[in-house]
Amino acid sequence: MLSKILSPVSSKIFGLSSYGIFAAVSGFLSGYPIGAKLVSELYTEKKITGKEAQYLLSFTNNSGPLFIIGTVGTGLLKDRNTGFFLLAIHYISAIIIGLLLPKPKSKITYIRSHKTFNIGKELKSSIYNGIEAIVLVGGYIVFFSIICSILHTFLKDMNINIYLKALIFGILEITNGCKELTSVNPLSLSLISGIIAFGGLSIHSQSIGYISSTDLSAQKYILSKAFQGIIAFFLCFTMISIHNA
Repeated sequence: MLSKILSPVSSKIFGLSSYGIFAAVSGFLSGYPIGAKLVSELYTEKKITGKEAQYLLSFTNNSGPLFIIGTVGTGLLKDRNTGFFLLAIHYISAIIIGLLLPKPKSKITYIRSHKTFNIGKELKSSIYNGIEAIVLVGGYIVFFSIICSILHTFLKDMNINIYLKALIFGILEITNGCKELTSVNPLSLSLISGIIAFGGLSIHSQSIGYISSTDLSAQKYILSKAFQGIIAFFLCFTMISIHNA
């Protein structure tokens, strides 16, 4: 249903198929690394082409509203409205990447719903799938959080700039990077925006884990996320500067 509604617009702007639209919307709403997971699955099932899969991977694997508004905005910065602002910047930066890259120009083939539906089989499959995803994501977060803790021990006695410190931790794992920046000022918010858009090595490891069974390029994916992080940083800084002018 969602694909049918969005197809006329998204196919012209982004050149996506109906399956591609589904992956894009899910990637925007569900958070890291669901976008990469769905793209790799759809490509493996030959529902999207390799060109469309690589294109989707570059801008649809994003952080979700729950993390940006809840964890960062409300939890760390104590301001839900700031969370909504960061979410808007995050989505805009992703869309800009999608607009800048060459479009796949995929054919629209509407997703057909299955006529037969076994609720027991589907429920069992979804539970197994969900548990696998939770263990994978949780494992990477714990691993990179331990690295951040070890690094924090080495850096605590050094007189290192707080923004540089946040950037270092953010490159490794986004939550640890954002935790270093609790003050609400233009540079701090812009750096948080850039860190979230980039995703960090923890997220990239999760995403690469999903696409490793395909021939999709991890280098192109990471490069596109790096550009998104840069765009998000400058876009956030510019918007705040205009607002404060």
